[in-house]
Amino acid sequence: MKAGRDNRSYRGLLQSDDGIISKIIHSGEQSITFQTEFGLSQNLIDHLRHQPEHIVFSERSRIARLGFQITCEQPFAENLEGEVLTLTQVASPVIPGYPGLDMLREFFDAGLPVGRLVFCDPKALLTSDEVLAAIERAELKLPASTSISSDGRIFIAPHKVICELKEGINKKTLSRILLHEDGREILDRYQIQKPVSALTISPKKGVITTCSMYLHEHYIVLQGGFSLGRNLPATVLDPIKTRGIGIYLEIVNESDHPLVNPLISARIYGKSKHRTVERRKVAQGADSQTTYKSMKDFEARLSEEKATNCHFLDKPAAVLEKKMKDFGKARILINSPETPCRVSKAECTSERRDFSPQSKCNHVYATSKIRNSLSEKKAVIVLKYFPNMMEHRDIINLACEGRIESIYFYEPSCEHGPFLSQQDHHRLQEYHTFGIDVYWVCELNRRIMVHTMRDGMGYFVVPERLADFHKSMLFAFYGSTMELSEDGVKRLGSLMDALVGFWGKNIGIVTGGGSGVMEEANTQARKRGILSGANFLDITDQSMTTDVDFCQVFQATCRHSRQKWFEVTSFPIFNIGGLGSLEELGITLCNMKLSIMEQVPIILFDTEGGCDFWEGMKHQIQTMVRRGRAPDWIEENIVVTGDPETVVDVYRERLQLF
Repeated sequence: MKAGRDNRSYRGLLQSDDGIISKIIHSGEQSITFQTEFGLSQNLIDHLRHQPEHIVFSERSRIARLGFQITCEQPFAENLEGEVLTLTQVASPVIPGYPGLDMLREFFDAGLPVGRLVFCDPKALLTSDEVLAAIERAELKLPASTSISSDGRIFIAPHKVICELKEGINKKTLSRILLHEDGREILDRYQIQKPVSALTISPKKGVITTCSMYLHEHYIVLQGGFSLGRNLPATVLDPIKTRGIGIYLEIVNESDHPLVNPLISARIYGKSKHRTVERRKVAQGADSQTTYKSMKDFEARLSEEKATNCHFLDKPAAVLEKKMKDFGKARILINSPETPCRVSKAECTSERRDFSPQSKCNHVYATSKIRNSLSEKKAVIVLKYFPNMMEHRDIINLACEGRIESIYFYEPSCEHGPFLSQQDHHRLQEYHTFGIDVYWVCELNRRIMVHTMRDGMGYFVVPERLADFHKSMLFAFYGSTMELSEDGVKRLGSLMDALVGFWGKNIGIVTGGGSGVMEEANTQARKRGILSGANFLDITDQSMTTDVDFCQVFQATCRHSRQKWFEVTSFPIFNIGGLGSLEELGITLCNMKLSIMEQVPIILFDTEGGCDFWEGMKHQIQTMVRRGRAPDWIEENIVVTGDPETVVDVYRERLQLF
């Protein structure tokens, strides 16, 4: 049940690690020549030796979106040393209106990630019939303008927009874009789209534009040399990552004549038949001996341990060396200061929340004793409760030494039951960063859930749906806790059928995990075999729908930050709701205004019919737009309907999909 470090393990294409500049060879007025090192898996090395012509370089998108082209010599095994392939590359600015070498030269230096190598499996190349069949099965969504040739090639006409950078962008901002993890998100805020009546490219010039595309398991390789436009070497549009209305294309006109409304040629590949052994193990999971029942049986043993020197008796830790696997052989450690604690139980409750030197609590937790219980091997630790600050410190110190393999815990909180605090969510991200797999022995659905990261947010997922969780496109389903009428249930089911019919089975929903609309949406998703997840909140006015494939849990103090976890979804659908849904709608609109989310259709679905429930909201938004208190596109993106087919038509037309 390995969690996986990121969704690259699930994209279904064989690729290298990020290529890193290792040496600058020459820095001229118009170009920089450098050497780049790519880490390769054994499978990719085999293809490099036998099929090098099918390995292409795909430039890092944020570099291409700044108007830079990186050309690469053809990969050959002669440049391979061990598992590292070294290639010579040249970077040059090719699109006017974007920062040139005078501003970006200093960033093209040793250590900069510039792109990756991808094996384009000729056996996975789709014919024209296979492309059409995949479209009919809703396995991929291509731009509405797409043409398909008899040999399987597709021709993409971009949106009629030109992307420009905001004025005044400085080197500090460019540094964040190129060097920081959130660089693409920063670039999204600075790169604005300007509508044009026709996309015109002057001779020897280029533009940056967009198209709409949604890929689940297929990947697309943009072709060079076509007479109606050439895309920069950001050549591979890969599954999972390629979903949205802002898929960027960087097109240059190499001719001596103006180019109007260019077309980009591309080939479509199905799921790759070659993946590294290591990544396959990550995707499939491991250690089937560790079951929910076996871990609950072990919890009984864990709870039997007693400590005499500490009031706070119920935070033991079990330590098991990775190679042993049998939890019956685990060593159990307990909270225990060296001398009996003299404070009362009431004082204990308050003082153990104080981690300052003035605290009367010794804070001697079982985790502080793990180091002396370990050999040189990595260990698995089992905790009754998710770690607090001091326990987290002990674990991270061991993780820095590479001595912790994974963590199992039974309860998220000793005081809040099955709900995590804001600090706990940060700690989960840190465990992910340090390479520690985290498992929750979850009583909500009586499963072992594995923690994984998607789009910067951590979720607990049932292991057999881990790959589906990373590959599926998600919808946020908001709505009231009140029960739906019989007609409302049917209408919600029809909406779900329409979504599956248009988008295919590679979708899922995320709700607030409560009753009413949320519970019914979960039921309808289960019937159709699509993913169902929840962001549970510690409140008292609703029950919890726990039959889910993935979830996250939040204490009441996390109510507003919890809304960020809905950002893993591509589309919001607001069913009939109350004040909570009104708040969530406001946050969604504001996120789009701030470019945190794409400007996609916002469906206000009248689940009970009549189409009058959301009319007041529509009128309010129209008033705000008319008085200049909201941008025009907000009104254009609001769709009020009770007809599932209208929802699908809106997605097709406004997202400009095939």
